[in-house]
Amino acid sequence: MNHYLYLKREHSCPHMSYNRLFIALWLALTLVTHVKAQSDAIRSLEEQLLAASGPRRVEVLIALADAHMAAHQYEKALNASEDAERLSNKLNLPEWRAVALNREGRARMLGNKRRAAGAFEQSLKVLRQVNISNNALVLDNLEQLHQLALRAGNEREAALWAAQITQVRTGSSMASSQQQAQPPAGAAPSVQIRQELEAAQRKIAEQEKAFEENRKQLLKSSQALQRKLAEQEAAIENMTAAQMKAAMLLMQQRVLLDSALYRHGLDSLAVANANLALREAESARRFNYVVMALLLVLAAGAAFSYLRARQHARILAEKNALIRQEQQRSEELLLNILPQRVAEELKKVGRTQAHYYPDVTVLFADFVGFSKIAEQLTPQQLVSELDVCFQQFDAIVARYGLEKIKTIGDAYMCAGGLTDASDAQVCEMLCAAREMQQWLAAWNAEREQLGQPRFDARIGIHRGPVVAGVVGSRKFAFDIWGDTVNVAARIEQAGVGGRINISGAVYETVKEQFPCQYRGKIEAKHKGQIDMYFVMN
Repeated sequence: MNHYLYLKREHSCPHMSYNRLFIALWLALTLVTHVKAQSDAIRSLEEQLLAASGPRRVEVLIALADAHMAAHQYEKALNASEDAERLSNKLNLPEWRAVALNREGRARMLGNKRRAAGAFEQSLKVLRQVNISNNALVLDNLEQLHQLALRAGNEREAALWAAQITQVRTGSSMASSQQQAQPPAGAAPSVQIRQELEAAQRKIAEQEKAFEENRKQLLKSSQALQRKLAEQEAAIENMTAAQMKAAMLLMQQRVLLDSALYRHGLDSLAVANANLALREAESARRFNYVVMALLLVLAAGAAFSYLRARQHARILAEKNALIRQEQQRSEELLLNILPQRVAEELKKVGRTQAHYYPDVTVLFADFVGFSKIAEQLTPQQLVSELDVCFQQFDAIVARYGLEKIKTIGDAYMCAGGLTDASDAQVCEMLCAAREMQQWLAAWNAEREQLGQPRFDARIGIHRGPVVAGVVGSRKFAFDIWGDTVNVAARIEQAGVGGRINISGAVYETVKEQFPCQYRGKIEAKHKGQIDMYFVMN
């Protein structure tokens, strides 16, 4: 009889195992659905954040902070709210800054971080400074401060916050109609982001409500199953007691029952127990399969999220690298057009002022008989030959730290002494001029062997004060002005091909380093007679 009672109880266990399995599976699926909805909302906001700027970016950051808090990701929510606070402060959006400070306080409070109360108080301070009547935000800040005071055991401070809450609620009920008729001052006009935020929050709230209702229904079902199981066990106890009485009477009447039948009953009972054990093992195996499948789904979701995050990070890194390359290219192009000091001034203030330099060395170079050379070459050949010469001149000028000013037709102009805290660079200018003539001599020797026309250059150098800067607002060009420039041009015109002609002012500086030949006073157009010298090669 005891074996029979054990068998009845064992047959009732699989139903309870299936019910528990069903409850666990239902809870797991509900949890996965809830987590997936939150992940989709966060991913959508992150995609919007990539293309957002200005006030719209502030709204998306606040929405992202709310989504992270709903997903219990308090560290990410704190980062998003801090970014929103900094950007709204920079854009002078006080109400959005107050909202961002409120979200920062919530993230710190939920994540057990410090300075949560400071964030709520700063939010209240911003609202009061600009006189923004956002009673809902004010009440939320006061209620959070009240909760923090209660948590810290500061009853006096909690009472002060509670009094302010009562005051605000009383005032908000009197002015509710006016607040509904007028929008909050300083609020951003973007309706689309508000609608998307409200839709996402409603969706999360509906899913949480459905999750809570499912949990309550499952709890009720579990309690009902437990009551039913208790009733069944009581019925089994009553039934087995009656059966035991009948069995005792039967045993008294059938004392001489065949032992073979008794052994057969024992064997049947053993078979039934074995079958029951097999069923339990099968149920456990199925439960393990379900758990493994759920874990695989969760692992696949985590791996997909990780790969997606890495892909976004890689794309962002590539875009940043491209931006840096473009910035470097723009910087090099600007420095190729303008001196470094002028370029820095232009980038900082958007314009540049002309500067006076008391002592600057100016060089002019011009090719002798350029018109006849142009008659012997095609335009393409002529421009190509000039490009070869001027590229070489550029390299020489750069090597001696001089500043190329411009080219005018076949004329080349450069200057020395335009950098801050430097001399007129007279010696460097003469070394550069001598290297130019030496290169032209070697180049013309090669051209003569090929039967091509020579390019003999006159070079004139003078020193004195100039004014340098950039004029106009389009197609910036750095230039220098002054009588020194005009005199240098006249000295170049009075020179001879293949020679370096300098003024008396330049000679007085370099006469110890460079041997020169005095030419006497030479008449210069509109300048009268000027002392000129040839630098000896």
